[in-house]
Amino acid sequence: MAFDFDQAVNTLSSNKILTKTSQLGLLTRLEKAGFTLTSAAPLLKFADEQDLIGVLEASSDKVLPLIGKAIELSPALLPVAGTALKTPPTVLYGGAAASLAAAGALIAVVPDDSVLNVALQVSLGLTLGAILPGALGVGGFILTKIK
Repeated sequence: MAFDFDQAVNTLSSNKILTKTSQLGLLTRLEKAGFTLTSAAPLLKFADEQDLIGVLEASSDKVLPLIGKAIELSPALLPVAGTALKTPPTVLYGGAAASLAAAGALIAVVPDDSVLNVALQVSLGLTLGAILPGALGVGGFILTKIK
């Protein structure tokens, strides 16, 4: 699946992504938090020094289709982003703690008597004990900085 620039532009235009972004106030909130193009300059310089642009270019056949898919999903994801920005950071931190507790309970309750149960413990334990709390913790930290 190749990246189709014209289709991406048409998708952005027909779904009025920039208008929706403006209406949700996403850019205004980022600006109030101090995130501007100027503040992104050190990040861009770091990316250049680490040759991340070269890595991205080398893997463009794998990455560009993902960008196309993200653009297609953006009409559904923008309202979620707007709602997430209105969520207090403590809710995300609480969700991270609850997820860790659920992972601990799952590992304690599910017996280790079969390969299937161990696979269940590992897969759900990693998801509930590492991935979800990590994402919620980062989200809470970002919201703390934005608000």
